[in-house]
Amino acid sequence: MSDKKDELLNHEYDGIREFDNALPRWWLYGFYFTIVFGIVYAINYHGLSKPMWGQPGMVAEYTAEVEAANRLAANRPKAAGPSATLVALTDPASLQKGQAIFESNDNLCHSCHRKDLGGLVGPNLTDNLWIHGCTPAEMVKNVATGFPPLGMLPYGSGKTLSDEQLLLVVSYVLSKQGTNPENPRAVNPEREKPCS
Repeated sequence: MSDKKDELLNHEYDGIREFDNALPRWWLYGFYFTIVFGIVYAINYHGLSKPMWGQPGMVAEYTAEVEAANRLAANRPKAAGPSATLVALTDPASLQKGQAIFESNDNLCHSCHRKDLGGLVGPNLTDNLWIHGCTPAEMVKNVATGFPPLGMLPYGSGKTLSDEQLLLVVSYVLSKQGTNPENPRAVNPEREKPCS
């Protein structure tokens, strides 16, 4: 750094002339500190799997999230495919349990399909017109995977149901076929097809 003070430069712009003074040392040291800190931070949090300061870096966080997702996928009940044979339950106790799950505030099925299953945001579940299949196996798969682009989260609210709970809910829905609730949601003929 130069010891010169107030050295006037030889150029002028809009009648303004400037001095060529050295920056204050505190400013330069702060600037150098931020450069060094930025390099150390980038290496520590973006490059190392085990950062120096004890908090997980991006690599470790990513690895942990992938492992958690894999564990969740491994523990998720396998959705039954169309070839699987599932039989809906018909005993009153099972249907009552299925109704309790359907109407529960934890699962939110009733918030889109109404408590009488006549449809609100979601389609009417009491008629013979279905969008994604009407067999117990197809319905279990549909509830388990949901239709997020259409607003239906997996299991209705994202809260996982056991295989038994899935079958209870599906059995309850199937038991309400033909109940004809008042003011059902209008049919969408482009999407809803008769169940075969």
